[in-house]
Amino acid sequence: MTDFAVAVPSSAARLTRRALVLGASALLVACAQPKRPELASNGEDLWTGRLGLQVEEGAEKSFSAAFDLSGDAERGNLTLYNPLGNVLAKLHWSPGQATLTSPDQQLESDSLSALVIQLTGNDLPIQALFGWLRGVDVKVTGWEADLSRIDAGRLIATRYSPQPGATLRIVLDR
Repeated sequence: MTDFAVAVPSSAARLTRRALVLGASALLVACAQPKRPELASNGEDLWTGRLGLQVEEGAEKSFSAAFDLSGDAERGNLTLYNPLGNVLAKLHWSPGQATLTSPDQQLESDSLSALVIQLTGNDLPIQALFGWLRGVDVKVTGWEADLSRIDAGRLIATRYSPQPGATLRIVLDR
C-alpha cells in the first residue's frame, strides 16, 4: 500500500485565499457597472451626482451614495445607488405620502420630512435643499449652505444647531 499525504490548507491560508478571490471578484464587478436608468424628461428639475451626509455624534455616522433626484419638495423621486451602481433605495413623495423602497424593506410616512427623520434620525432641510441645488441661498435656522461652487456642481450645507452637527456634501454630475 502506498502512503501519500494530502495537503490541507490551514484556516488562515483558506481565509487569505477567500479574501483574494472576493477582492478580485469585487474589482471585476466594479469594472462592469450596470448602466443607471435614463430618467424621462417631463419638465421636472433633475439632478444626478453623489451625496454624503456626516453626522457628528459620539462615533461619527456617515452615509454616501450616488443619486438621481427629480421633482421638488412637494413631489418627486430620489434613487440612491451603491458604488457598484446597484439600487440601494428608491424614495417617492407626493402631498400626504412618502414611500421608501429598498431590497429588504418598504417604509411609508405621511411626509417626506417625517420619513427622512425616520431614516436618518435627523431633520434635513428638504425645502431649502431644492433651492440650494438651484443656486438660491435659502436661509434655514441652524443651517448654513456654501453655494460658492454651485456653478461647478458642488454644494456643502452644514447644520450647527440643534446638535449633533451635520454636514451634507453634494457633487453634481456635469
